[in-house]
Amino acid sequence: MKKLKFNKGQRKRLLSIILGVSFAAVGIVFSFFSFPFAPLVSSLAFIAAGVSAGVMCVTRAVRGIFSGNFFDENTLMTIAAIGAILLGEYAECAAVMILYQVGELFQSIAVGRSRRAISELSSLCPDYANLLSDGEEKQVHPSELSVGDIIRIKAGERIPVDCVITKGETSVDTSPVTGESIPRDAIEGDTLYSGCINKSGLIEAEVSATTADSAAGRILALTETASEKKTKAEAFITRFAKVYTPLVTAFAATVAFAVPLVIWAVGASSFSEAFLVWSEKALTMLVISCPCALVISVPLGYFCGLGNASKNGVLIKGSTYMDILGEVDCAVFDKTGTLTEGILSVTKTESEISRDELLSLAAAAEKNSSHPIAKAITGAAEEKYTAESVTELSGVGVFAVLSDKREIKVARPEKQVSETCVEVFLDGSLLGRIYFEDSIKPTAKGAMTELRELGVKKTVMLTGDNESGAEKVSKAAGIDVALAKLLPEDKYEKIEELCREGKVLYCGDGINDSPSLARADVGIAMGALGSPAAIEAADVVLMGSDLTRIPYSVRLSKRTVRTVRANIVISLGVKIAVLILASLGLVGMWAAILADVGVCILCVTNSMRLLK
Repeated sequence: MKKLKFNKGQRKRLLSIILGVSFAAVGIVFSFFSFPFAPLVSSLAFIAAGVSAGVMCVTRAVRGIFSGNFFDENTLMTIAAIGAILLGEYAECAAVMILYQVGELFQSIAVGRSRRAISELSSLCPDYANLLSDGEEKQVHPSELSVGDIIRIKAGERIPVDCVITKGETSVDTSPVTGESIPRDAIEGDTLYSGCINKSGLIEAEVSATTADSAAGRILALTETASEKKTKAEAFITRFAKVYTPLVTAFAATVAFAVPLVIWAVGASSFSEAFLVWSEKALTMLVISCPCALVISVPLGYFCGLGNASKNGVLIKGSTYMDILGEVDCAVFDKTGTLTEGILSVTKTESEISRDELLSLAAAAEKNSSHPIAKAITGAAEEKYTAESVTELSGVGVFAVLSDKREIKVARPEKQVSETCVEVFLDGSLLGRIYFEDSIKPTAKGAMTELRELGVKKTVMLTGDNESGAEKVSKAAGIDVALAKLLPEDKYEKIEELCREGKVLYCGDGINDSPSLARADVGIAMGALGSPAAIEAADVVLMGSDLTRIPYSVRLSKRTVRTVRANIVISLGVKIAVLILASLGLVGMWAAILADVGVCILCVTNSMRLLK
């Protein structure tokens, strides 16, 4: 488990809480002593607790006043604390500030965690490129390349910029950019995208785009700017205080000044006498109005919801995303590794010989290959034959000579077919075909059904795969709309379009999904298989590959928001009732404190239900 790290602001807040609690403890201890100076020491300790815990709050309140933001939660807390001191309720002053700082710290950890730089994205852009100039090869930084330059890309190297092959042929791992696990054969005239990996052949290519305009550069730029386009939702307590604080302040001012003025006008008393009585009531009402129950119950409600999610393998990076999850209109999914297992398996064979015999012959040729197709064949076959020699030609296939001198060739079909398959040749004659597919996750269809039951209006699949593969997976998973042959920027543009129609959830697992995860209203990464870049860009991380955790998260978010709203109604209802009674002189500070503590206990208990 990673150690919890605090940023500079959180450390300052934590220190103020520790100091406040320490001074408050001294105040509580001395309140039990009876020697002459004990009450004074106790009062001074409580005041010190309020000051040390509330210095950040008071500073922000002053800054807010000078910047024109008169009525925020900091102002409300400051007025309530000053009122408590003027009334001699020093312990209440300390409690107000300490509880507020604790609530703010919780919110800061849950919602205000800043995004770290997505370190893995930098690996998409290699540090060098092999530039051919006057027949000589020299290493330069990719940013130094210009359109039209000729570069050499060796086996195992990452493609530095978008380019077109001018010499040679190879097999290219496109998964970093497209997310597709099956390498693509490339020959002269084919376009290669930066960030992809040259698997086998030595090739030369002409640069067709600069680093900034290449695929890897676009992914990096999109991810850096996408989160800025998200709606910046304010914390609840800030929105609440903008309305609540001026109302309470105006009401207290009315009680302190308007009521004595009316009493003086009717001749019942002098203004000064009435003001002394009613100003004390006004200060009492300010202390009563301090929303301690809200300060505790709102973040606690979200934290209980976040704790429930974490216990069930879902990491939600803040309460803001719980709010959005409960309002999702459209759920969008990547295909490979998200809806599917991301591992190829043999589905069927076509041959005059038995399936086992065909697979065993093919496995002899593919035994030492790291290609996903080779792994699928060797995983499904019995080891019956041994190859004396194996030759792998990029874009052509694998040739092997068996110990009995028979020649085996395993290659992609010359004619394009709708399914992923290879042809097996024995001594130059076609022996049969082996078909593969990336199996769909067993929880995919159930997850889509649950999402619709929870009010999600549309499900969409975005993939870099071909139309045939996309249609097959979307139909099996029960997806409403499937869009194929998409690059990361295409996915990003589609997410932007959907975001204009409503709240969008996007679920993916690869580096190529990072821009879409960052741009969607809420991004969900598959933590078990997902890349670090995707996990960093996402707002929610599934620690496993169970897709039913997504509707679970939506359901939990809805329940959490309902609980928090119930706590708000309870807290405000009791506050308003006590305020009215206090304004009529029917109750005093003790009733306010008892009501406040009672509401806190009730709201905390209600929030704790979310842990189940």
